[in-house]
Amino acid sequence: KLRRRWQGHCRALRTPVTLAPLLEASCGAMGALGICSKVCAALVVLVAALVGWLLTFEHPIAPIFAYLHVVQGIGKPPTDPVPAELAPQPRPAGELLLPLASGAKMPANGIGMCCRPTAYNDESVRRTVLWYLLQGGRHIDTADVYMNHAAIGRAIREAAARGVPRSEVFITTKVYPNSFGYATTLAAVRRFLVELGVDYIDLVLLHAPRNLHPRMYLNMKYGWDDEFKNHDCKNAKQCRIDSWRALSELIDLGLIRDAGVSNFKIEYMQDLQALGLRPISAHQTQYHPWAPKSMQEVVSFCHQNAIAVTAYFSLGGLMHKHQALNVDVVNQVAAAHKRSAGQVLLRWALEKNVSIIPGTGNPKHMQENLGVYSFSLSAPEVERLDTLLSDPLADEFMWIDW
Repeated sequence: KLRRRWQGHCRALRTPVTLAPLLEASCGAMGALGICSKVCAALVVLVAALVGWLLTFEHPIAPIFAYLHVVQGIGKPPTDPVPAELAPQPRPAGELLLPLASGAKMPANGIGMCCRPTAYNDESVRRTVLWYLLQGGRHIDTADVYMNHAAIGRAIREAAARGVPRSEVFITTKVYPNSFGYATTLAAVRRFLVELGVDYIDLVLLHAPRNLHPRMYLNMKYGWDDEFKNHDCKNAKQCRIDSWRALSELIDLGLIRDAGVSNFKIEYMQDLQALGLRPISAHQTQYHPWAPKSMQEVVSFCHQNAIAVTAYFSLGGLMHKHQALNVDVVNQVAAAHKRSAGQVLLRWALEKNVSIIPGTGNPKHMQENLGVYSFSLSAPEVERLDTLLSDPLADEFMWIDW
């Protein structure tokens, strides 16, 4: 109505009075406002539809995360088909195994099923896991939020039909914070078992201590109620505790073998230890030579408390992999062993008694990653790589202060 009223004033305007230019400009602006109102209305409808669609997922952040990686993979090939005649290869010579609280042993060299285009395509996921298992790998790392449990389960069953027994395959998955709480964690893990098509899961981790939500920032910045306000457990600490109660119970039921955490600070782990329930078997965290001292302190705490450590982003992560693989010190050590820079960074973690889960959908890269057992770094070489903590690149890595 306002736009039509202004248009009437414009038509009535006939004399070149002083206000004429202003009125003409106003008319143009109101006309633009009319167009804008239609566009804005369309945008509101689209946003509402998008939000509605996201809310159909267990974790609304999951499809966003997946879409970003799918877009990144446009024009890139999927994982190659696995030849029907390919027989299982022996497990790698010199394979390292890390002991867990249950008495089980976790293969120290796994494959991460996250954060690349081939991890969000069901067929590529199936092929990737099958390639990896047939080439001798045995540790598969995934999570509920990666949305690929079913495809991984199909690959495990297919590998079993080709001669790789389920008993040799070590499966790690994670409970996303949206599912924190006693009843919701129980329900989530039972769903994982169905999706994966297995009778038990080797290791289940609490994926992060906090939920990536605007409330998390407002809580940390201004002290507002945290992101778990509307959960039955009401706050982050209690939700972590209730989820740990659930994981401990699931171990007692034989549905999972071990339980652990990911991205936790020392104080958060101490909260769980104080419960006197099942011990923390493993902790997964970002770890490489550029890791800050606070992260190194977390790793030291874990080693002192018999908690196995798994590193993600061993090669520098999503944003700094290219830079990390071109650091002079890394390449000098690589040249001395006639290995790649990536293999040196992976071997550095193993020398620190930290397991690795490099992600790839390329069978040749899988072989290269499994090949890190065939050489070792000397103490002086490890120390040279340790000095990278003072490298300027260390300041560029992204860390979330949970």
